[in-house]
Amino acid sequence: MRRLIADHIDSVEQLEILLLLQQHPERSWTAESVARELRISPLSAGDRLKDMARSAILARVQGSEAEYRYAPESPDMAEAVAGLATAYSERRVTVINLIFSKPVDKIRTFADAFRLRRDDDDNG
Repeated sequence: MRRLIADHIDSVEQLEILLLLQQHPERSWTAESVARELRISPLSAGDRLKDMARSAILARVQGSEAEYRYAPESPDMAEAVAGLATAYSERRVTVINLIFSKPVDKIRTFADAFRLRRDDDDNG
């Protein structure tokens, strides 16, 4: 579970998206449907879904560029996600602290700041 957080989970928002999809493995999700369910930004939900698909935790639905399903690449990954779900329900603060105690990737943070600025400029 700690390794899953260290390697693949960068925010509580990302964790909650993962756990939502894990609870409904038969359902396909778009950024908009995730955003409605969790009351978050569709843009952010889309970014998180893409990240988790690149990490092989989710799979892009065949024939669709915008729909995802819970589909961990291995039984070990599925077991780690299940353990993380249990830990988050029983020890939410501990899991959140693990996420926030990760070293910050300064280059990615710097790049994200420019991406957000560009998106803001495009909108207005």
